[in-house]
Amino acid sequence: MLKVAKISVSCIALCVYSLFNLNELLLLVVQLFVAALLTLVGVEAIFSKQKLSVYLLFGSAAFLLVVNGVKFMI
Repeated sequence: MLKVAKISVSCIALCVYSLFNLNELLLLVVQLFVAALLTLVGVEAIFSKQKLSVYLLFGSAAFLLVVNGVKFMI
């Protein structure tokens, strides 16, 4: 779990960096990677039977994916 947290922090740092440099491709890749990490941590939470964490993690991942999908449709 600590490894996932370190990767998440580095992804958030890349997200902020790409927002300031307006690099859309880097921002998209980082958002998809964060969504994948949230999904993996959600699966781990399923196995440890933490229902609230599962809802929050999968909800956050779904929100990221939906926002990116709507952004490309517009």
